[in-house]
Amino acid sequence: MALRELADILDLPAVRLTSYRKEQDRIEIILELEANSAVCPECDVRTTHKHSQKSILVRDLPCFGRQVYLQLPRRRFKCNHCGKPFTERLTFVDFGTSFTKRYENYIYDQCSERSFTAVEKQEDISDTVIAKIYEAYASAQVQPHGRPKEIRVLGIDEIAIKKGHRDYACVITDIDRKQVIEVLGNRLKTTVVAYLSSLPESVRKSLHYVSIDMWEGYNQAVVEALPKKVKIVIDRFHVMKQLNHALTKCRRELQRSMVSKEDRDELKGFRWVLVTNECNLDDEQKEKLKKLYETCPELKKCHSLKEDFRRIFEEETSRAKAKERIDIWKKDVKKTGLKSFDAFLVTLDNWEELILNYFSSGKITNGVVEGLNNKIKLIKRRAYGYRNIGNFRQRILIECGS
Repeated sequence: MALRELADILDLPAVRLTSYRKEQDRIEIILELEANSAVCPECDVRTTHKHSQKSILVRDLPCFGRQVYLQLPRRRFKCNHCGKPFTERLTFVDFGTSFTKRYENYIYDQCSERSFTAVEKQEDISDTVIAKIYEAYASAQVQPHGRPKEIRVLGIDEIAIKKGHRDYACVITDIDRKQVIEVLGNRLKTTVVAYLSSLPESVRKSLHYVSIDMWEGYNQAVVEALPKKVKIVIDRFHVMKQLNHALTKCRRELQRSMVSKEDRDELKGFRWVLVTNECNLDDEQKEKLKKLYETCPELKKCHSLKEDFRRIFEEETSRAKAKERIDIWKKDVKKTGLKSFDAFLVTLDNWEELILNYFSSGKITNGVVEGLNNKIKLIKRRAYGYRNIGNFRQRILIECGS
């Protein structure tokens, strides 16, 4: 390849390509600097008085399946005006690094989709160096975004940092913009109160709703830290999750009461058919549900109650009518004498006002938050977990915050 063509591919300013060496897994390109002078950073005067020079090797973007290194001079000058020595700065390499800026940006982009370990193996660079590059670029990305000046609907949810350890991070989301705006190190009420209290006045004025699950700490934090006009909305999907738990409890109780192991095992296989919305069942699953109705009238009653309750959320837009139907539904449950629904009825009574806010809010849910949480789980899985919550937070804000 001609030097001129290689120089065009290289596309670096103020340098002259003199030669190159090609080895099995790398290309080394020898460069000279076109200018014979440099500008003093102290007094901004250009000088030609060269003090010393040495060759350095800088890694650049890979090319043709090979690693690429640039051999270029690192020059020190002595200023004719102020007399101070200084090292010449290059526009394409940050001082003190062994990589071009574009290669560091390439490393950062690679880390956005893969783990540090995977990038380490691909690029043959230590994960410590990769983490340092990512940290520098990620910090520069996160800081300009900051908090939105106005938020209409805030979502608060948690995600496990370590599965099975009751170790949670609290994820704060702008639901309308579908982006994460903060990740708190835990879900303690005091932590959430401190964050909500720190929100700018413009955000507090613009805020109308906060969507949460039935975690009492979130409820208390919102009441304590935000203006009274802000309405708390209990996410409907968390309500249905609690109801499905009651339905599953009923199935298990009936299962345990069966004498035949074959009957018990068969009933166990109906779990997903029971908790899945009936409208989402395929023909095979509907046939399976029909068979269950015939063989187990108690579960038919439970499942019908679950579907009746779900339809209230689907069909009603009026808070008053929704309350009326929920009150009727509670009476219907009590008439059945099903003890497995008792805990859900208590939950419904305790949170009813905030659940009903769903109908007066335009049906706000935490669906966006749950979607982002799934993406966060993927981030965690990709890295095989995070020991450092700060690194975890930064990665979430980079990938889910814009």
